[in-house]
Amino acid sequence: MADNEKPPAEPTEQAEQQPDDSGKASPAPSQCQMQATLQATDRLVGRIDRLISTAAGEERAFAAISYFSHALYHFLGSAPGIAIQTRLGLLARLRNHSKTALTTNPPTPPTQSSPSRLLALSSLFSETRYTLRLFGLVPLWTWGSQTLKSPPSDRLIYSLTLLQIIANVLYQALENIGYLASKNIVSKRFVDRWGGIDKFYLWSTRAWFGHIVLQFVVLWRQHVLRKAKAALMSQEKEEVLAGEVRAWKKSLVNNLFWAPLALHWSFEKGIGVPGSVTGAGGFMAGAWGFWDLWASTLG
Repeated sequence: MADNEKPPAEPTEQAEQQPDDSGKASPAPSQCQMQATLQATDRLVGRIDRLISTAAGEERAFAAISYFSHALYHFLGSAPGIAIQTRLGLLARLRNHSKTALTTNPPTPPTQSSPSRLLALSSLFSETRYTLRLFGLVPLWTWGSQTLKSPPSDRLIYSLTLLQIIANVLYQALENIGYLASKNIVSKRFVDRWGGIDKFYLWSTRAWFGHIVLQFVVLWRQHVLRKAKAALMSQEKEEVLAGEVRAWKKSLVNNLFWAPLALHWSFEKGIGVPGSVTGAGGFMAGAWGFWDLWASTLG
């Protein structure tokens, strides 16, 4: 045995050298809870970052916040919303005060200060979306270029797609002019010559409504073509078909919610859609798409 090599320890020595874990204190429940909260927050922030890292995800998030806050503002001002707020106030008082305090200090009805902030939040995100759409003509150019280079095999869908591109270009161009004129960037004299800013917004919405009507025809044609192909598909292709059907249904739901709103906004005095439901309708129109984008951030 070499001089610098230690002899094997006796069993008693080994037992003495082993660390004793019995004296170590286990992590406090509050510390474990804090770690779990931080991990959950980290995962949530990571998903939000992945969601808004794309232009489509950012637009969906802004739209969801804008329409949801608008819908919540009107709900809180309605009779059911006021009743819920009153009950929540009573529960809070029951938790913090005695019964005598409840009789001497009756609950006050909710004020409109908080809901009005929701409406301001909705307006802020709506205007932000207007600003971001100033570059909306760029992807429309790409859509048109790709359609011309690789046209759909069905002639009817090809023609409908070209009409949709034209309708969207008109919608986006008119909206941009009206929005820039409202910010004193485009000459108001030029805009007033054609009816004013409101006219530009009105015709912009009408062009968008034209896109929605054309989309209904596209969805009908896709349904007809898919039924014709379904009988000839194998099992593997049926899975692809299921994905197409889901995307088709999502587009149909989106159209069904947007159609009455776009039609309402296409007339100066509207068609009778209450302003209190426009936010809820806009939120529901994009809810499915937002949910799919949010689910995709799990990866």
